[in-house]
This record gives sequence, C-alpha cells and structure tokens, in this order.
Amino acid sequence: MESSTPKRVSKACDACKLRKVKCNGQERCQQCSHLGLRCVYSATNKTRSQGKRGRIISEYKSKTTNLSLTSPPILPAGTPLNGLPSPHAILPFTLDRNVVSSPTESEPQYGPGFFLDLLPAYVEGVYPVQPVIPEKELHDYIQVMHVDAEVRSFVFAFGACTLNLTRQGAERTEEIRHTIETLMNYSIQTMKPPYKSFHSSVMRAMQTMFIHNCLMSMSASDAAFYYMRDSISAIQLLRIDNAEVMSHLPPAERSRRQRLYWQAFIHERFVAILDYRDAILPPLETLPEDDSTIPIQIHEGFNQIIKLFRLLDGDFLKNWLGSQGGRVTSTWIEAKSRELELSSEDTALQFSQLTTMQRADLAITREWLRTLVWRLAMSQTLLSSRSSKQCLSLLFPVRLSQNLRSQIYNMSRHDIEVHGSSITQKLFEITDTIADVLLHVPATTLAEIALRIDDFLFILDFVLKFPTLDNTRRGILLEKLERLQSMFPEVCSSASSPNMPFDAQSPSTDPWYQVAHSKIAANYGGSAEGEGESALPPSLVSPVEGLSIVSSSFDQEGQQQSSSSQQQQQQQQALQRQQEEEQMLKDERQATWNHISRRLSMATFAVS
Repeated sequence: MESSTPKRVSKACDACKLRKVKCNGQERCQQCSHLGLRCVYSATNKTRSQGKRGRIISEYKSKTTNLSLTSPPILPAGTPLNGLPSPHAILPFTLDRNVVSSPTESEPQYGPGFFLDLLPAYVEGVYPVQPVIPEKELHDYIQVMHVDAEVRSFVFAFGACTLNLTRQGAERTEEIRHTIETLMNYSIQTMKPPYKSFHSSVMRAMQTMFIHNCLMSMSASDAAFYYMRDSISAIQLLRIDNAEVMSHLPPAERSRRQRLYWQAFIHERFVAILDYRDAILPPLETLPEDDSTIPIQIHEGFNQIIKLFRLLDGDFLKNWLGSQGGRVTSTWIEAKSRELELSSEDTALQFSQLTTMQRADLAITREWLRTLVWRLAMSQTLLSSRSSKQCLSLLFPVRLSQNLRSQIYNMSRHDIEVHGSSITQKLFEITDTIADVLLHVPATTLAEIALRIDDFLFILDFVLKFPTLDNTRRGILLEKLERLQSMFPEVCSSASSPNMPFDAQSPSTDPWYQVAHSKIAANYGGSAEGEGESALPPSLVSPVEGLSIVSSSFDQEGQQQSSSSQQQQQQQQALQRQQEEEQMLKDERQATWNHISRRLSMATFAVS
C-alpha cells in the first residue's frame, strides 16, 4: 500500500472506474494506453462490478469494440450457419492478468454453435488419424469456452484444424482459407504462456499439434516446426514414456496418452525427412494399449501407421541426413525393403477392418517409404539396370508408378486429401522421383516409354490438383514435364528425322539390306567359280567330243541361268517382304512416338 494518498483527478474514465485504479484524467489516460483500451469519460455513473481485473478489462473491451462488424463467411455458400449467435451474444472470457493484450487484437465472432457444427466433420475426417480428443470431450470444451480462456483458445485451434483437413477441392475457397488462418491466429494470440505455475496437459499438446497441422498446409515450415516442438515439450512433461507415472492412470487415459505420444513421433519423423531436421522423440517400447472406448478400426489403423513410421529409426535418419555414423549398403537397402514388403495375404488381413481413408494413408505412406529407400540407394550408386532385386534396380520407380496408379484409381480424392499436406508431400516425392527416371533412364522400346508416360501423367494430374501443393513443388513438376515434352516433338514423316531416336528411324544404309545383298553377291560369285572349275582346255577336246561338250555345256548353262533367275526372283521377293515389314515397323514406331508426343503436349497445367 502506498504511504501517501495520490492526487485525485476530478473525473476518472469509465475503464479506470470499473477497475478501481488511479486515472490521470488525460484525454487518453495512461492506464488505457497501457492496456489498449478505449478511453471514454461517460456522464452517467455506473455501478462498480465485482470480480477480477482481467475479466473487467475483457468486459470493457467487449462493450467498446465496434460491434457493427459482422463475422466473415466461414462455410461454402449455401451451408447454413446453425447455432451461430449474433456478435452481441458473444460472452467475454477471462484473460490472465499478466498478459498484455495487443491494441490491434480483435476477437473473431465465432460462437459455440459454429464449433458444434464442425464436430461431425471432425469425427469423420480428423479423429481417425489423430485419435486423441474424442467427440464428447470436445463437446464439453465447447460448452464452457465462453468462461475458460485456455479452453476457448484450444477450441479455436480445433476449428482451424478441422476446416483445414476436411475442406478440400471446391470446398476450399478463399473464404475458408481466410477462416482457417483467422481461427489459428486467434488461438496463437490467446494461448497462455508457460509461467512458473504452468502444468502440461493433453489439451495443450493437441492445441499446438493442431496449429502445426495448419501451418504445414500454409507452407510455413519454420513456424510449423516451432509448434510441433512445443507440442513435443508438452508431451515430454506428461512423462508418457515413464511406466511408473503411467501406471497410476486409468487404462483408457493411458492408451490415449500413448496415442498422443505416437502421433507426435509420426509428425516429427515426417518433418525430419521432409525438411532434413533432427528428431528428438524416441519411439515408445510398445504400441498403444487396447482401448475399448474407441472404434476397433481406428485403433488398428493407427497402429499400422505407427509400424510404418517406426522404420524411420535412428539409422535411417542418420543415412538420410548424412550424419556421422550413417552408412548405406546394399545389405541395409535390401533389409529395409523386406520390412516394407507385404504379401497379398498380409495386405488383405491388414486392410480388412480399415476404412478407405485409412487404407489410402497406409498405401501411399508405404510407397513413399519405398521411394525413400530407393533414393538412398541411388545416392550411394548402388543401383543397376540389370539388378534382379527391385530395390536395387534403376527402373524400380517405374514399377512403383504402375502400382501406385492402380491404387489411386480405386480411391476417392476425398479419402486422400483428408490427410492434409503430409499426403501431398508424399505424393510429390514419389511423382518427382518417377519424373527423374523418365528423364534419365532410357527404356528398351518406345512401347515401354509410352506406358511409362501414361502412368506418370495420370499421377501428375492427380497430384497437381491438390490445393495444398505449394507453388515451389508445383513448379518443379511442371518444369520436368516441359523437359519431357521437349524430348518428344511430333514427327510428320517416316523419313529419317533428326527428332526421332535411332531405333525409330530407317537409315539409308539398312543393315538388313546389306546382309541380303551380300548373300546375293555370294551366290553369283559361287556360280562363276563353279563354271571355271568345270571348263576343259580346247586343245584336249576332239571335234566330235567338242560338239557334244559344247551342246552339253549349252544345256547346263541354260539350266543354271534358269535356276539363277529363279533364285534371284525369290531373293527379290524376300527382300521386298522384308522392306514391307520394316516399313510397317517404322510406321508403328512413328505412331507410338506421336502418341507419346500428343499425350505430353495435351498435358497442360496452370500454375496457381
């Protein structure tokens, strides 16, 4: 308490009256300037409210904010905003007295009704891949968000993440993107800092994980990494890896926290590969315990994803990051590839209880991991076009593209896009690798090239339509498409063309033509030599004998000429047939070449 009574002013502003603090009576008093409040001197006296100063400040802000502003549209046109109250109905919430609000900070006018309407989308598209906060718990949070600042901040993060993962394709309008960012920013601005009394919670860990998810979709990798590490810090404070601490929890809560830990593990390992960052969270010794409170397919699907990401162990990350101690050998490549292989029976068993959304995540993640292993082998020059092992073959990505195309064909776009930016990045890595093989590894025949191009264009078209694909990666894929297009210009004539490869042209010196003519020449030469050997000297021929010999000679010569003429005719016919067959092959190769050229030229994609 102050020893002397301060000098009082004749009139205090409304905010200082409510808070019962000294007002210096200036046009904008010192207290209001410090707290970012509107400084108003009302003529009427107001009853002093009781309660914490933080709540009073919040109430005053709520009353003096320009309430004529309306909230921006938050759902696609034609979607009713059931339960969304008017701006005047928004209730204030308690701010921590140690937090000084920014004068420019404004509270988005999204009430409980808006967030309740998002629960079905969350249950369908978010909870199966992030099974930590169940629907009932979220419902309870929303009901008290107007009286608890920390809960309110979390609920806004939940809303941003739900919209981010479930509004894809035509639904992901500019209005939706703006709403996602508005909700996320408000959650960040109102998140309680970790003061000395801070206690970690599952809610806090999931709040920053939701924010991380949104920032990844916005290609804000540094900020996304920050909030992922914030979530990991909250998880480590919960001591989930300590068996003794966890033993005191109910089984359902213990399993839930284990799922939270594994979710952070998966996100961090993915970011470690994507952005070449170190990972600090080690895997738990076991998978999450069985939990009867969640659907069996969600539990099983989440466990399958964990098993895949456990393959990104310490050795894998060392090899990928090029850290000291990393060593890639053909034996290591083969071992990792075997871990990723599944028999048809295993695949059927694994997918039997899963939703199509979970199957899409598993299938694409597995192909992505196989691509990573192949790229590690390529970086150490362990690949060969003659290798009998797929994982060490230069052509492995081509075979992978065929498999991936058949899988994508049987999936809906929604089942894939619901996984957000992570699935987009995986598909980008696969598509980029396939493009590199098409550009640098020649095929045996044009027909094989045509098949490769068709598979690549199918996957490329699918990936480029993802709204979460950033312009940098989009530009990389389009640049490689242009290089492929330049390799296959259309040809108009089957004559020798500089635009066609050697095996698609007809050189003027056809080797088959040379072989055929050399055989004809050899036959002619053989006849002349035979005639020379059978001739007798004229001095040894009697006149009578000479006549008979001459007659016989004429007969033989006539027969030989007739036989030679027949042989020559047969050879000419064979040569003509050969030339016709060669022309057919040339026409067929040209048609295949032009098919490739037209397929590539028609593949035009605009940069968004």
